[in-house]
Amino acid sequence: MEFSFGKAIGAGLSIFGSDKEAKGYEESGRRAAERGREQRIFNEAAASQARAVGSHQAYEETRQAKIMASRAVAVAAAGGASMDIANLIADIEGEGVYRAALAMHAAETEAVRLEFEGEQAERYGADQAAAYEDRADAARISGLSTLFSLDYLDYSDG
Repeated sequence: MEFSFGKAIGAGLSIFGSDKEAKGYEESGRRAAERGREQRIFNEAAASQARAVGSHQAYEETRQAKIMASRAVAVAAAGGASMDIANLIADIEGEGVYRAALAMHAAETEAVRLEFEGEQAERYGADQAAAYEDRADAARISGLSTLFSLDYLDYSDG
């Protein structure tokens, strides 16, 4: 068999194209991984904000309970109330503590959810990057296989 420049050029172009395709896959993988990392960072910031809002809400609930208890004392003092005022004040303050705890719990639940979603996004990006790396390897192998499929490489004595 004779050497064919056309086939050799075709094989070279096939290898070049496969390498270019592989580089595209690798870049897509890097971008997917970066998007996952960025989403995790964003979600961590959002989780911190959720905790801060919850802390503020808890503080506000406690503050409101103290104001209500103070008003109850003022009303009781003006009306000459008996010992039942102590129970009323304790109930008001207890309700404030309860509402503050609810606010903190809701904020912490939201923060944990956001952090989990961020971790999932980062893992998904890393998985996509690995899949794109496999595609890049497959593209390169496919390109190189053209060398072995062409008959101009037949060096047998026939």
